[in-house]
Amino acid sequence: MVVRERRTQAQRTAESRRRLVDAAIALLAERGYSGTTLLEIGRASGLSRGLVTHHFGTKEACMEAVVVAIRERLTAIVNAATRDVRGLDAIDTLIDVYFAQMRSEDSGARAMYTVLTEAVTAAPGLRTVTARNNEVFRRVITGRIMEAAAAGESIREVDPEVSAVLVEGMVRGVAAQWLIAPEDIDLDVVVAELKRVVRRSLTAP
Repeated sequence: MVVRERRTQAQRTAESRRRLVDAAIALLAERGYSGTTLLEIGRASGLSRGLVTHHFGTKEACMEAVVVAIRERLTAIVNAATRDVRGLDAIDTLIDVYFAQMRSEDSGARAMYTVLTEAVTAAPGLRTVTARNNEVFRRVITGRIMEAAAAGESIREVDPEVSAVLVEGMVRGVAAQWLIAPEDIDLDVVVAELKRVVRRSLTAP
């Protein structure tokens, strides 16, 4: 006889939130922001709209939870991939991982771009959480640039935080173009050149 361990209320709550966030991510990637309603999130999760409202209150609050979840998942993947690499090599690996996620079956990356766009246009209430997301991404890049300089790599004498803004802009810009028209862009070629451009922008002549 198999005895199933009874879950606590906290565990049940966490599981419900995870299912709702996962459903919201999938819907954002497939239908966009306007097509992702609280009702549809509830249906897709196998729960109910009432639970979505109970856990998050509003659609924007749910989207904030989505951004945090995607960031935490991507951060864990990047940390695992760069555990044994340092400096500029780690930035190369970060770029590779970023675009691998874009191309994967994981809908998180596409969902993130949907939210980023809406934060600029129809949902300004999401600007704070998306700005935080960008800040975390830049901080990772800044840390790797400083690490490279400390290891003796020939890094340009530019504020690492400024360089991180430029690197983030290049990475996100390429990703946005590819998402819009993937058939027009050979991503393998472009990512390889992107890494070379990033290295040239960071290293001293």
